[in-house]
Amino acid sequence: MVLNGPNLGRLGSREPDVYGATSYAGLVERCTALGKEFGFEVEVHETNSEQQMVEWLHEAADGQVPVVINPGAFTHYSYAMRDAAAQR
Repeated sequence: MVLNGPNLGRLGSREPDVYGATSYAGLVERCTALGKEFGFEVEVHETNSEQQMVEWLHEAADGQVPVVINPGAFTHYSYAMRDAAAQR
């Protein structure tokens, strides 16, 4: 499971000189293709909601699903997400 935080769904259109020209759809496509290359099925999600991110982290922990996370702005203040990500 790949989890992307706030504003990452705006990739390609939000400050492309800073964040690059690759769209969010392009990122999802790349993650999915790399997963297939290594024999994995990859779910990719993006949310601006801290609550949704925490729920996905809980689901992953409960299902023992590995997670790659790009938390975006949540890195600045989200103790709830930090606690959820620490679960095994």
